[in-house]
Amino acid sequence: MIDRVRRYLVRRRKIDLSSGFDPNDVKQALDTQVRMITGKVPPEVMAKVLMIRQIILGILPRSGNLPPGSPQLFIIERTATDYLPTSLQAYLDLPRAYATRHPVQDGKTPKVVLLDQLSLLETKMNEVASDVIRNDSDRLLAHGRFLEERFGRGPGPRSDPARNVS
Repeated sequence: MIDRVRRYLVRRRKIDLSSGFDPNDVKQALDTQVRMITGKVPPEVMAKVLMIRQIILGILPRSGNLPPGSPQLFIIERTATDYLPTSLQAYLDLPRAYATRHPVQDGKTPKVVLLDQLSLLETKMNEVASDVIRNDSDRLLAHGRFLEERFGRGPGPRSDPARNVS
């Protein structure tokens, strides 16, 4: 199983980001991670991973509204294909008893360290989701300003080509 995970991670790290963002690749990477850790991690870890997955899946339908090469797209893709799998694999490589009982950093067990890493990823994905929503809102507001300038009420001529048809 570990060899299969390593082969997957090596293959996923060869993604060519210049070819564009593919939401299907992101979804596939997330689904693969969930399958690989099911039954192998504590429930708290699974819950965090599922939450990160859910946030990203919520962003994907609107990812096309972001400009190609945007930092948000990069972070989404790297989280699904590198940051999340690397954290999970490092944890899975440890013996279970060691991972849940032995303090390794500031009195924290590897399990707690992993949960901290997953919390960071979750926080960042929530920020990206907010950025995407804000981008959608900004587009709505910009269109409203355009319509107001074009067809709005008030003094002065409006540049409505449909009204100037002879």
